[in-house]
Amino acid sequence: MVNSPRYSPRAVAHLAETILIAAGAGADEARAVAHYLVMSDLVGHASHGVLRVKQYVEQIRNGQIICRVEPRIVNEGPGFAVLEGGLGFGQVAAARATRCACEKATVQGIAIVALRNSAHVGRLGDWAELAAEMGCASFHFVNTLAMPRVAPWGGREPRLSTNPLAWGMPVAGREPIVVDLTTSVVAEGKVRLARNAGKSIPSGWIVDRAGRSSTDPAALYEGGTLLPLGGLDAGHKGYALSLMVDLMAGALSGGGASGPTRNINCNNFTVIAIAPGQLAPDGSIADEAAHFVDWIRSTSPADPERPVMLPGDIERAARARHLRDGLPLDAGLMQALKDAATLAGAPMAKIDQLLSGAFQSGIHHEIF
Repeated sequence: MVNSPRYSPRAVAHLAETILIAAGAGADEARAVAHYLVMSDLVGHASHGVLRVKQYVEQIRNGQIICRVEPRIVNEGPGFAVLEGGLGFGQVAAARATRCACEKATVQGIAIVALRNSAHVGRLGDWAELAAEMGCASFHFVNTLAMPRVAPWGGREPRLSTNPLAWGMPVAGREPIVVDLTTSVVAEGKVRLARNAGKSIPSGWIVDRAGRSSTDPAALYEGGTLLPLGGLDAGHKGYALSLMVDLMAGALSGGGASGPTRNINCNNFTVIAIAPGQLAPDGSIADEAAHFVDWIRSTSPADPERPVMLPGDIERAARARHLRDGLPLDAGLMQALKDAATLAGAPMAKIDQLLSGAFQSGIHHEIF
């Protein structure tokens, strides 16, 4: 097995930023987007990492991402807001929506902010983590228009997107609990990663256009569909969750749920933020969460070599490992980045220079 070359997270972020600026993005938004893409790679979710740079450049070129656009408030009250994304970068818009919800919640106790017509908002767990940093528990919902990938339970044609949802909870003296999952059996980006790397995928992820199970990732993009969370045996559960995510994100925001007339590939995003400090000013909610976390961790593991973990533990371990050892970029991903740079008109000499430095293993590498 050939090990992929490893690179400094800072260099990879600078590479993504350089390509996005060449494609027309403003410096600040390019830096923010690159930051969150690399953060996804660091925590082991490469499906939402720099793999997306080529997609973003293509969307800039075809008008599905509008550079230098700030989300604007179109409706607002003490405990709610609706933001129009204007097809601007989703990471910029989702960060603003999350901050807005948390700021309102710290006054009102709870708040809901809905964002419509945004470009891809990235890894949903980032926004649950941001809310937790601001002291809020949170719920997050995202749908995607004009790109159905998931068939309804018992159906063959795609009608839904992967419709992820996330929750976050601050924990006193501990890392927050962050649950981030897609309502399809797997994120579409993981199938794309396998296709780019020339690898097969596990049985049960997708069916081809004839409704037959397939391990060929290309089948998804040739008329196939992802299965709902739960797969062939319990997909009705993932299907039910997906329906509600589509409504919570699409209907509440005004951006629309999935349907046959959607022709712009954008995200709608809703965040509900709750301020525990408003419900219990003595801090007892976060303390209770800490006691609960300790109780869960005290479970004797079925396998002594594998301690009981909590949501977020795997991501934190991956981040520490990648900061120590560097980010692996396989040949397929490297080619996708070079293709993105060429498409954006970025100077290839600078691209090669950014990736030419030897990674120093064992040194803690910060991003910015």
